[in-house]
Order: sequence, then structure tokens, then C-alpha cells
Amino acid sequence: MTGAAGLPDATRGAKAAKRARKVRLLSLAGYWAVQALARTWRLTLRGESNWPVRDGVRAPVVVSVWHGLMLAPIWTQRHRGIMALASEHGDGEIIARILERLGYAPPARGSSSRGGVRGLLTLVSALRGGRSIAFTPDGPRGPARVPQPGVFVAAHRAGVVIVPMSMHSSRCWHLRSWDRYAIPKPFARVVVTMGEPFTPRFDGDQLADGEVERLVAAMDAAEAMARA
Repeated sequence: MTGAAGLPDATRGAKAAKRARKVRLLSLAGYWAVQALARTWRLTLRGESNWPVRDGVRAPVVVSVWHGLMLAPIWTQRHRGIMALASEHGDGEIIARILERLGYAPPARGSSSRGGVRGLLTLVSALRGGRSIAFTPDGPRGPARVPQPGVFVAAHRAGVVIVPMSMHSSRCWHLRSWDRYAIPKPFARVVVTMGEPFTPRFDGDQLADGEVERLVAAMDAAEAMARA
């Protein structure tokens, strides 16, 4: 018997099993690496009062953080059941499993280049159901610090605010990637901030002029708060 790809079913099954083992091992290693590193940080969280509260509990919001600065914010918001968006590219399943181990909801799947509409609809549904979501508006492939439309659309359709988040570290590694991904070093002083809530303005179904620049300014302000 051969499968749709022209390979014997046994061969395809063996390759699928090998991929599954690789994903499982890499996600487990990634989870423990984050745990081991983050627990050494001297962490400060600022601006928590900027997260809206309803009836004594956190209201659903869209958390917005630049792709290159997301590691420490992810750590501070673990075990809160927030839903993120994981790409359908090769590393998406690994990231999804790490997030779930950190207490995030099973991620929506998609990106600006693949499965984006389906992923966005899943996030909007989660917001309407009372769950907060997390967005890297310049991810997964950039350009760096240029927001894509999804973060605005999700907040607008669900009727919630965007809460910018950022971080700054006293000592940090930067990967040689498009986003200069920041990894705070062991025992670094790390400040994670929540900026002032941002409500995107629309003209009908179109994002109003200047809203991209306003969000960039709000996220820059959150980063400045972390650096201060």
C-alpha cells in the first residue's frame, strides 16, 4: 500500500512517529530550559493595574508584545489560561507544547502567512468567551516592530482593549534573528511592564488612520517603562 505522497504507508508512518518523538523531546527540553533560566531572574512586574478588572477578576484583553521581547512576559503570565497564536510552520507545534506546559490554553494555530484567518477566528471566539489572548503583532517573521492587522481586528471584533507588554533586562543575549530575540541571562535583573490599555479605532470595517503608529507608540512607552 502507498499513501497520497507516493510513499509506502509503513515508511510514512515511521517518519511521522520520528517527527512526533522529535517534537516531544524538543518541547520538553525547551520547557525545562525556560524553567531553569527564568527561576534565576530577579524579576519585577510593573503596571499590573493597567489590566482591566471586572467583578474583581481580570477582564479578557489582547496582550500585545513584540516577538523579540516575549520570553520574560510569557513567563510572568504563565498558569493564567491565556491563549496564544502558534504558527503552522515547523516549530509551531514545539512552541505550542511549551506554552501548554507553562499553563497557557492550547494555542490557536495560524500566522500571517498560513492559516491566519482560522487562527484569528479562534482567538476572537476565545475573547468573547472571557479568555485573554496573547499576540506578537510583528510575528512570526517580521518585519520587526511593525504591527500586522490581526491584533487590531481581534480586539475590535471582541470589544476588548489591547494591553501592551514589554521587558528590559540588565544582561541579555540577542539571537541573530530578524527580531533580535532577547534572552535574559541567568541572574539578570528583569523588568516586565504592562502599558496603558489601548482601544483601536475603526472607520466602519477599516482601521482608522494613525492607529498603527499609536500602537507602536504605546508599546514603545511600555518598553520605556521597563528601562526606566
